[in-house]
Amino acid sequence: MNEVSFSYGSRRHLSATLTLPPGERPARMGVVLLNVGIIHRMGPHRFNAKLARTLAREGWATLRMDLSGQGDSGTPDEALPYEQQAVTDLQAAMDHFQRLCKVEKFAIAGICSGAYNGLAAALADHRVAALWMLDGYAYPTARTRWNRYTGQLREAPLRTLRSWTRKLVRRAARAFRNVADQSMTQELWDFGRDPPPREVFALDVQALVDRGVAVCVVYSGSMRWHFNYPAQWRDAFSEFDFVERVRCEYLPQADHTATTLAAQQHLIHSLADWLRGLDAD
Repeated sequence: MNEVSFSYGSRRHLSATLTLPPGERPARMGVVLLNVGIIHRMGPHRFNAKLARTLAREGWATLRMDLSGQGDSGTPDEALPYEQQAVTDLQAAMDHFQRLCKVEKFAIAGICSGAYNGLAAALADHRVAALWMLDGYAYPTARTRWNRYTGQLREAPLRTLRSWTRKLVRRAARAFRNVADQSMTQELWDFGRDPPPREVFALDVQALVDRGVAVCVVYSGSMRWHFNYPAQWRDAFSEFDFVERVRCEYLPQADHTATTLAAQQHLIHSLADWLRGLDAD
């Protein structure tokens, strides 16, 4: 395994680490790993570094990058809005990756904000052939909410009942004053930027799948307020053609940042198996 860090981009303000397989030409598809929130490109608990080295042993070249203003990367002279800048940075990473390794296509793997940015880049750039998202956007169903509330009751019945009572009293008071209680009518999202409407997200995924992009979505136990049973993906998007063509995995034993070694190993081997299957197609 060979590993080197470097700067690139129009102003050489971006930083990345390239991990190459030992003594052989890498696979035709390179893998790009992104920041998770504001965490350095090594990933939470060094997850990205461990993933890159595992993939290298299997023949995949992997580039883990810092977006502008994060980790070791500086800021461009004229920064774009965050979402646009992230896509621009990703495209610059793919340009440089392509020059170094002669790879033809790319897989993007991201957690949380990395999943959001990976989705945006996949929609914008046809070189993206595969997209892996851990704890990306999620869309609750009626069963999700039932599981959520019954789980709260089992874990802390008295505290939950008191909380529900307070919410009902507030809602009744607001209704009496004819004021909308947004906290009772909107899903609270605590994983970065708010998700797009379900229909918009579904059309984006459908466009990717129709273009031939392989998509894999994974949800951890930290998402249980928004995603909490294995069939939720199918139930949430049952009317769309892509629902059976996207791989979905629910890992209630894992948390949002893959804290335990067991969770890390499961995610790394699952992702590697998925990529191996794509390479065989």
